[in-house]
Amino acid sequence: MPGHLPKATAADSWWRLFLLFLLGTFWGLQFTLLKIADGSSLSELGILTLCMLLLSAAYLVALSARRAWFRPTLAQARFFSVSAFFGYVVPFGAVILVAERLAAGLIVLYTEALIPVCTVAITLLLRTEAMSRRRLLAVATALLGIGIALRPELTGGGTVGWVGLLLLLAIPLSYAIDGIYVAARWPRGLRPFQVVTGEAVAGALMLLPLWLLLEGWPALPDRIGAGEWAILAFVLISFLEVYIYFHLLRTAGAVFVAFGSFVSLFSGFFWGGILLGEAPRSSVWLAVGLVCLALYMIHQDARSHAADGCAPETPPAD
Repeated sequence: MPGHLPKATAADSWWRLFLLFLLGTFWGLQFTLLKIADGSSLSELGILTLCMLLLSAAYLVALSARRAWFRPTLAQARFFSVSAFFGYVVPFGAVILVAERLAAGLIVLYTEALIPVCTVAITLLLRTEAMSRRRLLAVATALLGIGIALRPELTGGGTVGWVGLLLLLAIPLSYAIDGIYVAARWPRGLRPFQVVTGEAVAGALMLLPLWLLLEGWPALPDRIGAGEWAILAFVLISFLEVYIYFHLLRTAGAVFVAFGSFVSLFSGFFWGGILLGEAPRSSVWLAVGLVCLALYMIHQDARSHAADGCAPETPPAD
């Protein structure tokens, strides 16, 4: 039955909270690792392609261990291609391109704040959902937070520039499109891990020919530096994040999982400070508070819809 969740003991609740904290930490860490990976011997396209190839290999090994092989139909292959483009290729590529000019924490803040904004804009455009007053107020609050955080960039005193800002916008916009598309077109009969594997493989198959065509077969690096280690760490973190995400989605529900966004906001700045020495301005913390408030209002709105029996179906158990 959609929306039905197993009862949790006290130990289960604490375990789920720990996993939620871990999930949000991983979400924030991913952007920092991509920023560090930009210092590797590979080009931006090479970094993105290698990440997708390694992720695909990890997912295929896991799929084999689960004995969950399947033969994708043409419709499923089309779904994987669209979802891979908006869920992997565009956002990861934009992060790598803009990472040199913007702090990792700000990339996380911008992304987490604008995903719901972009989602609301798309659903209003497509008229697929009715917008509540609370959700529109949350969007306005998130935009205010973003305006405060990116004020130097918007007034011309920053280092990102308008091209960088457009690249930044591509990250939440592509995630929002992917979320709406996946919810509407989930392949019938496929489990979450099969879908994730199909998306990763599709993304790798998109990028590999382009990489080889533009840059030829890459030479092996003379040594493994911080950038190369960051790529390996990114792949490991992304692999674990998918497991945790779908486990919590199945056992605790989508509204609970969404609160990982709060953790990722602080995680982005924490890892940026620890690994890159980034120190956010005081105004950024005001922006973080406003974005947290906006996310809280959006999650409360989702909880109200769930209580009214309007929550969307979650993907089948893996």
